[in-house]
Amino acid sequence: MRVSPWFEGLTLAVLVILFAAVHPQAAAADEILLINGDRISGTVTQAKGGQLFINTPYASNLAINMNEIAAINTDAPLTLRFHGTDVIQGRLLTRDGQVHLVPEQGRGELAIAWDEVRSINVPDVLWSGNVFLGGAQQSGNTDRISLTFGADAVRRSLEDRFSLGFLYNYAEEDGEVTTRNAYGAMKYDYFFTPRFYGLLSVELLNDKFKDLNLRAIVGPGVGYQIWDDARKALALEAGLAYFSEDRRDGEDDQWFTARLAAIFRYELTSWLRFTDTLIVYPQLESFGDYVLRNDAALITALGASWSLRLGNIWERDSAPPSGIKKDDFKTSLALQYSF
Repeated sequence: MRVSPWFEGLTLAVLVILFAAVHPQAAAADEILLINGDRISGTVTQAKGGQLFINTPYASNLAINMNEIAAINTDAPLTLRFHGTDVIQGRLLTRDGQVHLVPEQGRGELAIAWDEVRSINVPDVLWSGNVFLGGAQQSGNTDRISLTFGADAVRRSLEDRFSLGFLYNYAEEDGEVTTRNAYGAMKYDYFFTPRFYGLLSVELLNDKFKDLNLRAIVGPGVGYQIWDDARKALALEAGLAYFSEDRRDGEDDQWFTARLAAIFRYELTSWLRFTDTLIVYPQLESFGDYVLRNDAALITALGASWSLRLGNIWERDSAPPSGIKKDDFKTSLALQYSF
């Protein structure tokens, strides 16, 4: 009996679909060969900060240092952004030990070096941030309640970075308020080079128990980004600032000061991150007097975008008004959501 051509075609299509379902490894995949000889197959998702990320059947978001890649071949087009303004879409392939970019249209094949690539599949403008909330309640021999709320956000582009932060602390014991303060910070960074930038920072603090209606610190400066990749970041900053204190009971005061800062982040493991921001304001008119703020946090991932945040803030005024202690320490445990 003769089988019709359309039936043969349908049968062949069904067999191909079944084979692909049973043998998913036969599907096309991106391939990476490392300098040490290891070969990785999967799907390249993005690259930034000198690291390329790939999803594999056994791991998601696997990070690879780009300078360890000997060869790469991709099946789907990627969006490469180079240092400068060039943005090109195309596939990557390696020929004779050299990585080439094959654009989708408009221009010929290009030989590229990894140090020319700023990012892959990463938008020019990125938003990121966190919101966290913590609290405690105690009753019985002592009636105490405390609340900590904070949020921060960063907008980053090739040319600039804008940062916002807010923190509020409240506590009362036996019906009497024992803690109430609010802190806000804003900073704008403009990058003259990929690492060197100018900045303008603003910090505001209201604290009833420090006799502060408002402490305002405003000033320009410069910074240098030593590290900034998926695992670690470190920036050092220096500048000048105008320091103003409007006090509830004490005498108001204003002065000029230097501003020194270090901003640090490190991924200890895939689920544990440490961050620290240290800012010191040495007075220019009174040698040896300074104001310091150190905000450190240990963040443990819970899953998805949720984590636990153990934070500690140390504030020090080397020459406080009469009746005010030099040091303040605040430790909190909060639930954090990242976006």
